[in-house]
Amino acid sequence: MDENTTNVAQETSEVSKPEIKAAVETKTDNKPTTTVEEQMQQLMVENAKLKRAMDKASSEAADYKKKYNATLSEKEQADMAKAEEQAKRDERLAELERENSIHKFTESYLDLGYDKESAIAAATAQVDNDVDTLFKLQKKILDEKIQAKEQELIKSIPRAKTGVYSSMTREQIMAITDREERRKAIAENIELFS
Repeated sequence: MDENTTNVAQETSEVSKPEIKAAVETKTDNKPTTTVEEQMQQLMVENAKLKRAMDKASSEAADYKKKYNATLSEKEQADMAKAEEQAKRDERLAELERENSIHKFTESYLDLGYDKESAIAAATAQVDNDVDTLFKLQKKILDEKIQAKEQELIKSIPRAKTGVYSSMTREQIMAITDREERRKAIAENIELFS
């Protein structure tokens, strides 16, 4: 909140309504409000200052590293270069092992009936030890499988053919001229229309 607004809010508890109105008017008249463009411009200026400071800090760090490396012996520099290369190799090896694990787990999830997207997400969650995401994905997949089985079971249950229109074909039902009678016939033979 603006300092002027805070001052006005504090003053309101001690003064009457006409005095409040006068105080608000004088406070708002003294300081013009800033527009969005002015605020954006201020943010851009601050951003540029921060970027310059970051660039300066980076260049200073690079200079100090060069000075430090210059003070080292050739053996120490070679050891440092080996250590940096070994760190890069270790990082790359860890990345490749992670990708390999994700690939193996993805194949396993695909074998379990997961779709490709869900299998990759589940494998990634398993490699990253994100148990919550893994369980959410498993629940989603199980719910989808249960729903599919229920729909398959419902479709496989034979409908009782007991109504007046139960033995009609689709063409016969569509030939019925009375709208209500046609609806009843369709309801009794819904499998013909799905």
